[in-house]
Amino acid sequence: MTRGTKVFITLLLGATVYAGAGCNKVQHPEPELPTPETLVLPNLPETPYGYAEMQFPEAWLNDPALALFGGFGETANITDAGATLGRVLFHDVQLSADNTVSCGSCHHQEHAFADATSRSVGISGTPLLRNTPGLFNLRYQRRLFWDLRVAGLANQVLQPIGHPDEMGMDLEELADKLDALPYYPALFEAAFGDAHISLDRITDGLVQFLMSIRSHQSRYDEGLANGFASFTSSELTGKEVFFRGDTRCNQCHSGLNFFSTQAFINGLEMDYGAVGDAGIGELSGSPTDDGRFKTVSLRNVGVTAPYMHDGRFADLRAVVDFYSDNIVQHPYLDERFSDNGIGPPGQEPYRLELTETERVGLVDFLHTLSDTSITVNPAFSSPF
Repeated sequence: MTRGTKVFITLLLGATVYAGAGCNKVQHPEPELPTPETLVLPNLPETPYGYAEMQFPEAWLNDPALALFGGFGETANITDAGATLGRVLFHDVQLSADNTVSCGSCHHQEHAFADATSRSVGISGTPLLRNTPGLFNLRYQRRLFWDLRVAGLANQVLQPIGHPDEMGMDLEELADKLDALPYYPALFEAAFGDAHISLDRITDGLVQFLMSIRSHQSRYDEGLANGFASFTSSELTGKEVFFRGDTRCNQCHSGLNFFSTQAFINGLEMDYGAVGDAGIGELSGSPTDDGRFKTVSLRNVGVTAPYMHDGRFADLRAVVDFYSDNIVQHPYLDERFSDNGIGPPGQEPYRLELTETERVGLVDFLHTLSDTSITVNPAFSSPF
């Protein structure tokens, strides 16, 4: 399959189109070749990790929301050797033009492969426009980036590598650069049967690794199995608030993955374009899309701060307070944020005015959705 070799100027999941692309070729810096003194070799186990055996639980496969949304997602033929190659590629700074930035530089494992800063900084030193979200359960995400501009993970993974503000690598030179490194020919041979390195194979390895990052071992999942016997009273209060009809939290964040394939206008601004980022509206030019952004999964939300497309909220309490009291009127505000929850968009936003006990409980409940197993699993960590 031919992967997005002609599309190489968008940002990481959640970044923005490079404004200077036009119809001209992007001017990439000359890639720097590592010296023997600076080259770090990957430290890999003799027996590869069992990526091919990592599966979603049966309950996930039978979840109605995931059955619906997952049909639009992406599957991959994951092999141990293929995902091992992808792990090395993901964490290797040699994929950047100056050998200083990797995919893992913005997607940190301890934060469920999100970034703890509002806007990441890549090779250019220029902060990106949007916040870097986490990477997990990608089987259930067909359209990617905050503005959903890309369909399919295979059409996304090379783009941050080629973007001049992120990794700055000329994709036409990437295969040759990797071929000159001593550890890649053997990794590609193990994954594909011969040592030939191509953009298609680089893409395949990255996709296999990313698709293997599956998050379904949180305290909430334990609660589903034991009737939430280990939940505190505050967590139980928050659970009730989350699934309560008037808050409508689970209308936008539904199913076991707590997500939606839809993009919503959630009332952060009166005019998103005027403050610098209109989301899908930047692409469509339609006022009905001004500020329409992807609905991210709430899985691991306790470790992926800061929040929203621009990282404006430092903690979950600020997010809860916003949705309780501070949604801004917008001409196309999604009806889920109005008093009656139905009807045309653009209605007056609701004011839930949650009590202090409800706010604290909701934050506590959201923390139960975090899966600390993926944040420490050595199969996903940097081998360098």
